Amino acid sequence: MHSLKQLEAFLLRKSISLTSQELKILYWAIKGQTNAEIAALLEVSIATVKTHKNNLISKLGVEGKEGFRKFLLEIIKLLQ
Repeated sequence: MHSLKQLEAFLLRKSISLTSQELKILYWAIKGQTNAEIAALLEVSIATVKTHKNNLISKLGVEGKEGFRKFLLEIIKLLQ
């Protein structure tokens, strides 16, 4: 993954529209950051990160945390 803009362009080609905060959280999750690390980077609470991840799960159409992890692995492969 090279940049946030590349991730956004990839998602838009897939007709997946995210808020800027969701996009940032997805980007850092792809980079392997934990919820606590993402919260510190974005200066929000861990609960906020978890809420955004739950929204991502819904918008991405994946099933739960395991589906989210699988999506992360797939997107990492596609964007390398």
